[in-house]
Amino acid sequence: MRFLLDEMFPRATATMLRDGSDHDALHVGEVGLSGADDAAVATFARSEHRAVVTENIADYAPEPDLVLVCVLKRKLPSGGAQAQALAELLDRWATESPDPYVGQHWPT
Repeated sequence: MRFLLDEMFPRATATMLRDGSDHDALHVGEVGLSGADDAAVATFARSEHRAVVTENIADYAPEPDLVLVCVLKRKLPSGGAQAQALAELLDRWATESPDPYVGQHWPT
């Protein structure tokens, strides 16, 4: 799976997904998109065929042709455990959804 993690999530999650789960994962901070507007993030994700991982669901609603993986931070552990928990959640979701449809996904 090819992921692009939005800036509210730890950058370490992308590293864990690449190293531990063999996913092609990037964090917006790794590609110069920290602080960028959501349209720019969506454009990059589409050009790279990446699923955007975010909790800003409403901000991405007007973006067509985007796989949006919706995760609420409040449902993840706080502190240092958050990156690992998110990496595990996304790995499970990618295994269960190897060919995701365009639109919103809510992994559990």
